[in-house]
Amino acid sequence: MGERDRPSRRQVVVRYRFSPMPPSRPPSLARIVVDKFGGSVLRRPEDIAAAVQVVAEQRRAGLQPVVVVSAFEGVTDTILSSASVLLPDGGQALREPRQAPDSPLARETDRALATGEALSAALFALGLQARGIAARSFSGAEAGIRTAAAHLGAEVRRVYSRPLRTALAEELVPVVAGFQGIGSHGELTTLGRGGTDLSAVVLAVALRADRCELFKDTGGVMEADPHLVPAARFLRAVDALQLELLAELGSEVVHPVAVRRARRGKLRLVVRALDANQPMTEVRPNLSRTSGDPGPMMLAVDRKERIARISLVGPAQRMPEILPLPASAEGSFDEGGLRVVWSEVPIGQAAVAAQGVHAALMASASV
Repeated sequence: MGERDRPSRRQVVVRYRFSPMPPSRPPSLARIVVDKFGGSVLRRPEDIAAAVQVVAEQRRAGLQPVVVVSAFEGVTDTILSSASVLLPDGGQALREPRQAPDSPLARETDRALATGEALSAALFALGLQARGIAARSFSGAEAGIRTAAAHLGAEVRRVYSRPLRTALAEELVPVVAGFQGIGSHGELTTLGRGGTDLSAVVLAVALRADRCELFKDTGGVMEADPHLVPAARFLRAVDALQLELLAELGSEVVHPVAVRRARRGKLRLVVRALDANQPMTEVRPNLSRTSGDPGPMMLAVDRKERIARISLVGPAQRMPEILPLPASAEGSFDEGGLRVVWSEVPIGQAAVAAQGVHAALMASASV
């Protein structure tokens, strides 16, 4: 994206002396908010109305919303299942990420997968227009997302923000199909599982947005997966590096690469539900330095085949040396003032083990 030539000093003087109007300014970038609505929130087309209400309220508050959407719940799995039926090996070859750009099977699978988000974006734009809000849907490529020349999990290389800035200047709400972009080889690409989080974050960073809000069915971030640990509590604030590590260790709240891009871009992340009365979590870089709070302990469970790895992530000075579990393997490592302590248990014991670790943490915190 080129920049205008800088005017000479003389040109500036002449323009201000004789022009009755001040030079035009681009719309304020500080008031942009990027909203990501995932499949857990958009289960069916009827759910769009509640999300549209959120966008309408943001506009009334003087914000400039940019919407990024996932496919409706279950649509991506349905597309993959349909593709698998047509392939002799049941689609096993397509389960490996970052397929070569010259793979015809991967190319067509990407094009099929991208239709889910494209449908959501078009319907969301229709929902906004029905409320009297001017909106326009964009594919990932039209929104300026450029990726490596690979399929089924391409890396985002660059984002050109001009298309969305132009839409905002026209007082439109851009609605972007997440999870997709265009590769350096000129073909449509997808970003892998959870890629809509990544789409929202890279667009927010490129637009220098005030924040990026990730809408989830569970609301804010919790200490642990509530399906495994019912006593887990919501957290008001989480360190960005801590959430990134947690995602890499098995938590599915936010895509790990999305958190990393947000942290490096100094982007403010908010994880919340559609209902503003539900708990929400702000994800901040260097939380302990900015607030003086060393931060919470958080639990991740990664289940693979017959083994579950229970990982505890928290401030190094508050962490135990080992987890209180009869483990087949265990270990720890430190990163950025945080410590990760992990243990492996049989997969059938994952819930009991996670609940035991959480109970031990609660007991030690109350002492």
